[in-house]
Amino acid sequence: MDLLIRDVTLLDGSIRHIGVTGNRISDIGPDLPTGEAIHTIDGTDMLALPGMVNAHTHAAMVLFRGYGDDMPLMQWLEERIWPAEAKLTDDDVYWGTRLACAEMIRTGTTLFNDMYWKVPNAVRAIDDAGLRATVSGGLISGGFLGDLKGEIVQLIEMYEAGEFPDRVRLSIAPHAPYTVTPEDLEWCAQLATDHDLPIQIHLSETLREVEECVEKHGVRPAFHLKRCGILDRPTTLAHGTWLDRDELAMLSAYPATVVHNPVSNLKLSCGQGREVRGWFDYATAKAEGVNVALATDGAASNTNLDMFEEMKFASLMAKHASGDPTCMPAAETVDIATRGGADGMGWTDTGRLEAGALADIVLLDLTEPTLSPMHDPASHAVYAANGGCVHTTICDGRVLMEGGEIEGYEEIRARAIEAARRVTGD
Repeated sequence: MDLLIRDVTLLDGSIRHIGVTGNRISDIGPDLPTGEAIHTIDGTDMLALPGMVNAHTHAAMVLFRGYGDDMPLMQWLEERIWPAEAKLTDDDVYWGTRLACAEMIRTGTTLFNDMYWKVPNAVRAIDDAGLRATVSGGLISGGFLGDLKGEIVQLIEMYEAGEFPDRVRLSIAPHAPYTVTPEDLEWCAQLATDHDLPIQIHLSETLREVEECVEKHGVRPAFHLKRCGILDRPTTLAHGTWLDRDELAMLSAYPATVVHNPVSNLKLSCGQGREVRGWFDYATAKAEGVNVALATDGAASNTNLDMFEEMKFASLMAKHASGDPTCMPAAETVDIATRGGADGMGWTDTGRLEAGALADIVLLDLTEPTLSPMHDPASHAVYAANGGCVHTTICDGRVLMEGGEIEGYEEIRARAIEAARRVTGD
C-alpha cells in the first residue's frame, strides 16, 4: 500500500480509513488495511471527497484574470482579450496553464475539461502539474486564426502516437454553433467518430445566439447540433443557459452532458434578454434525465477556478429558480460536481470515492472556522466551504498538496505574471 488516510470523515458522516495502492483506491472501511503504507496522512478533523471535476474551462486564460472586468462582452473581447491572445507564445500558454493547475490543486480540483490554443504546451503543463484533464483546440470557422483544422489533425496524430501522458486525453472542440459552420460541425462529428473521441462545445449561452440560430438554421441550437451529427458522440455542452424543455428532453436520449457555469454566466449576464428567465433550468434537466456537470469557465470571465464556489451558486440558483428549497440538495450537488463531470467526460473510473476508483481525493480541513461545528458534511461542503478549506489534494495516487503547500509554486506564479504583463502591456 502506497498511501493511507487514517480516521477521515466521509460524506455520510462515518469515520473510515482509505488505502491507496498505485493510482487506485484499494480499501475504504472501518478497519485499517493490512500492510504498511509508504505515506500516511492523519485524517482526523478532515472530510474526504472525490476530487472536484471542472467540466469546462480555458486554463491558460488565468493570464487575463481581472483584465477588463465589468465591460460589455464584445468590447471586452475586441479591446482586451483578442489583442492580448494574439501575442501569446508557447511558453505563455505553458505557464498560464501551470498557474491554473496550481489554483485547481489549491482548491481541490483533480480533473478538468480544457479548450484553448497551443494545446501541446497545455498538455506538458498538465503533466508537470500532476493533474488529470481532457484537452482540445477550439475550432472557429473562417481561417482567420490560421489552419485550426490542420492543428486538430496534428493533435490527433500526436495522441494516437502515444505522445500524451495517461492522465491527459483528447477531445474535438468546435467552438460554438454560431462560430462554426454546419459543414465544419459535420467535419468535427465525423472526425470524432473516426477516431473515437468525445466532443466539447459551447451551447446556448446567450439569448442572442439562440435567436440567430433559429433565424439562420430554422431550429434551436441543440437541434442544430443534432442535425449536424455532433450529439452522436459523447459531448459536453458548456453553459446551456437558454436550453428549453424540448431541447433538454431530446438531449436525454443522447450521450450528452450539460455543463452549468453559474458564476461566469451570472457575471456576464447571460440569463438576461427580452425573454427574462435568469439561468440554466436545472430542475427541468433533472426531470428529463439529462446528465449535468459543473464548471467555472475560464478565469478571464469567472475570475477564479474555485469549484466549491460553483457548487454553492449552482444549488442556490436552482432553488431560487424553481421556488423549491429541496431542489439540488447538497449531496446531489457534490455528485454533480464530481461524478457528473467525470462521467460526462468519459472518465468513469474517477469522480467517486470507492474501492477500485482512481485515487483522486481531496481533504477539507474541518478545523476551519467556516466548517465548525459540523452537523452535515455534505451541507458544509456545498454551502460553507470554499477552496481555501482544502488541506490535501491527491491525483492519480500522488499527493500534489498537503497542508496547502504546492511544490514550485513561487516560480510558477512569477513566470505566469511575467507572461501576463507582457501580453497585456500592464
